[in-house]
Amino acid sequence: MALKFAPFGSEIELPFYDNLSQSKIDHDKLDDSARRVLGLYEPRVTSAPEESCKMMVLGNALTSEEYVYFGSTLMKDRL
Repeated sequence: MALKFAPFGSEIELPFYDNLSQSKIDHDKLDDSARRVLGLYEPRVTSAPEESCKMMVLGNALTSEEYVYFGSTLMKDRL
């Protein structure tokens, strides 16, 4: 079995967009500096390579500072 590159995909929950727009309106205004976003990387065993690598961005990704592991690797990055 040869090692193959699998494209990286993302799953972003809809509440994330609501929280992002609320934060932009209430706090950030015209400030476009980087901000912390919490995401979970979840490798999946599937037959389709494009479905095997997912980054999940949860609804509380802008406000959560917790490091929680559910069999996935936690990633913190800047958006």
